[in-house]
Amino acid sequence: MKRIWGILGSILLLAACEQKNDMLFRQISAKDSGINFSNTLTPSPELNILTYLYYYNGAGVAAADFNNDGLVDLFFTSNQEADQLYLNQGNFKFQNATDQAGILHDGSWSTGVTYADVNADGLLDIYVCKVGGYRALEGQNKLYINVGVNADGIPEFREEAAQYGLDFSGLSTQAAFFDYDLDGDLDLFLMNHSVHPNRAYGNGSQRSKFDPISGDRLFRNENDFFTEVTEDIGIFQGKIGYGLGLGSGDLNQDGYPDLYIGNDFFENDYLYMNQGNGKFKEIVSEDPARLGHTTHFSMGNDLADINNDGKLDIVSLDMLPEDLETYKASGLEYPFPTYAYYLKNGYAPQYMQNTLHLNLGDATFSEIGHLSGIAATEWSWGALVADYDNDGYRDLFISNGILGATNDMDFVSFISNEEIQRNIDKGMTEADMALINKIPETKVSNYFFKNSGDLSFENTTLAWLDAKNSFSNGCTYADLDNDGDLDLVVNNVNEPAFLYQNTSDTTNHYLKIAFKGSGKNLLGLGAKVKLFSSSQEWYGENFVTRGYLSAVPPTLHFGLGSISQVDSLKVIWPSGKTQLLRNIAADQEITFKEDEARNPEQYLNTSLTAIEDSEQNLPIDLVHRDQTSIEFNRNPLVPYASTNEGPGIAVADVNRDGLQDLFLGGGKKLASSLLFQDPSGNFIPQQEDMFAADATSEDVAQVFFDANGDGWPELLVASGGNEFQSGLPLQPRLYWNEQGTFRKDSLQFANVEVNASQVVAVDFDQDGDLDLTLTSDLVPWEFGKTPVQYLFENDGSGRFSDVTQSRAPEFQSIGNVKDVEWVDIDGNTYPDLIVAGHWMPLTIFLNDGDTLTKMDNNGLEMSHGWWNTIKAGDFDQDGD
Repeated sequence: MKRIWGILGSILLLAACEQKNDMLFRQISAKDSGINFSNTLTPSPELNILTYLYYYNGAGVAAADFNNDGLVDLFFTSNQEADQLYLNQGNFKFQNATDQAGILHDGSWSTGVTYADVNADGLLDIYVCKVGGYRALEGQNKLYINVGVNADGIPEFREEAAQYGLDFSGLSTQAAFFDYDLDGDLDLFLMNHSVHPNRAYGNGSQRSKFDPISGDRLFRNENDFFTEVTEDIGIFQGKIGYGLGLGSGDLNQDGYPDLYIGNDFFENDYLYMNQGNGKFKEIVSEDPARLGHTTHFSMGNDLADINNDGKLDIVSLDMLPEDLETYKASGLEYPFPTYAYYLKNGYAPQYMQNTLHLNLGDATFSEIGHLSGIAATEWSWGALVADYDNDGYRDLFISNGILGATNDMDFVSFISNEEIQRNIDKGMTEADMALINKIPETKVSNYFFKNSGDLSFENTTLAWLDAKNSFSNGCTYADLDNDGDLDLVVNNVNEPAFLYQNTSDTTNHYLKIAFKGSGKNLLGLGAKVKLFSSSQEWYGENFVTRGYLSAVPPTLHFGLGSISQVDSLKVIWPSGKTQLLRNIAADQEITFKEDEARNPEQYLNTSLTAIEDSEQNLPIDLVHRDQTSIEFNRNPLVPYASTNEGPGIAVADVNRDGLQDLFLGGGKKLASSLLFQDPSGNFIPQQEDMFAADATSEDVAQVFFDANGDGWPELLVASGGNEFQSGLPLQPRLYWNEQGTFRKDSLQFANVEVNASQVVAVDFDQDGDLDLTLTSDLVPWEFGKTPVQYLFENDGSGRFSDVTQSRAPEFQSIGNVKDVEWVDIDGNTYPDLIVAGHWMPLTIFLNDGDTLTKMDNNGLEMSHGWWNTIKAGDFDQDGD
């Protein structure tokens, strides 16, 4: 028996080992690699998480070939100890060359790191961000100029930030080199953060007020000296910018590099669109609808094409937990009244979740974080979008964890005690350091998401790596062994850095593109590459600052899947010059030289949309307002509010003068308006007293239709908004059109009370008059119950009978209907009914003239969702 158990144990152990060997990544130990760097934190009464807001935010890592030997080296920043340089010796062996290279350790607090060939001598220089001007932290940003490689193959550096104008002292987070004005040299964007507590925020106008140590900065390269030009070009430099994420790329394809800045806490993220005239325009504050919403507690980000459509998308990280218990314990989202106040004071919509903004190509984005499956990954820091399995689609790596979760509600309650706050303000002692131990740790694993190629990602964390929980922050990818796949390096708090070797097989192919620019941008930062095959295309831009506090090599890596030869490859340099190659074999690195490129390519201004905003308002002196009714106070468990459903609008020539007139539905306690258009294009209010009498209702659905066949369109108005539980405000109102003058019919629908979502006039029985469909999306004040839907049959004179039960009994209780569409699907001349709503699939009712029967096996059975609108049309032009 013992022998049997021993054999079984051996089999299980062997199976477990084989499973680990099948994983995409293998962690190489510090002992084997020689990388024993650890970002070790030692809190003191003067400096700790209670005295410095970002004490646990970690540090970064840069990957680049600093000694020009063909192998990618690593530079780690440390908060309290020495920054360290590790030279790649091959076969995942590294040499610590920090002291020999001249890297300083002056006791300053380092944060982000990036690099560039600043003086265009063919050697990579390193720029390190520091924290200074706050409490005991007095660091200045460092620029290490590479002066060459010594006889031992070690690059030697001289610190020359002051000589180049880059010795900024403040709350620096990260920097990015890029040629924003396309003059051929490299400029620098410096992202800083604030230390003010989030409870201190005020109006969003503060972002425009200069702060000497917190606000972001832009330095223009003027003959090898960097001059600060921030105020002149449209960059915010206020104290409410908590910059943690910095990404650059040409988001609107106009040839100029743009910037995306992720801000922590309440402040908006900044999307700076380069105007091409030396200035930037910040989009989120000016036109938040371009992005819809952003991350709330924004961390790191990355700009990359995730769906191979030739446009850069935006991934931004936040701290949404996967499990509900942790989420509830964090208490980070604002109560609804606070959120409403926040929106009124100059801030854009934000939600605590990772976001994926899909670039729609017209300078607008669609946020699909939840749809793609990447929204919740705990306390996340670095986002790196790259093709880790070389299958042709870019995947996502996310670094995770924080040593002290200061958002834990139990800790917040404890630390908010007035006596404890007074002690902290007076200055902490060694005895007070016990408070630090009460902060819960959030040690979680890093995440991998495999791109499925259909805008969705599969969580492959457990399949790709035998990951351990950690406090991981800065991270970078690089092909450290030059085998054609991307390895990963992660900077951790209080433990050695992670080195992940990519062990992918050779069945998938790749291409690596390197750049040799001309002039003073020798790395070709900002260069673009387009690859084409018969079945797929790829796109990338060469910017090295990525993820969080970190930088990647100055090359572009493309996984090609099974494709062994690319049909064509096009390089577009920042100068506009282009190069084109055809029939390129896979599995190689190609270096492009700008000196061999052809004349500049003219860029199309794709920021212009097909339908332009005329920036002209109709001559109507009306502003829609909704009462601030906080539905969550009444029912905090509802997933969304239904109290602001308007305004609705209906258009028709109601007085038969050949001009289109308007009806505008009013919010609760705001009268709806009937407006007649005059020949000069002005709109004149009509019968205001009649509509003011029903101002209590929130009018959300309305239709003009000729109810009695006299040629004068009547008006039916239905109310919703979940404002009232019952009564007159929920009764539909019919207004008879008596040759341009309307009269309210108080009896027609006196027995109907409905929280309406839509009203449609259609001749569903084909008897020559218009019948009505009235739908509802909820039972007022009783979310979750099934509302009643209505079909009203017209007798020809404008008298309506409820025929729902007799003609469409299944429709009567179909669910939470938001919209309907009538169209003849089966070709029997009777319009069929298509229904869309929340918590339900798209549903079809076939009309045989007498009854409407629910259609089964129609291909829409799996279409459950939150459907809001539906429109039918012959979109494929096949005749149906």
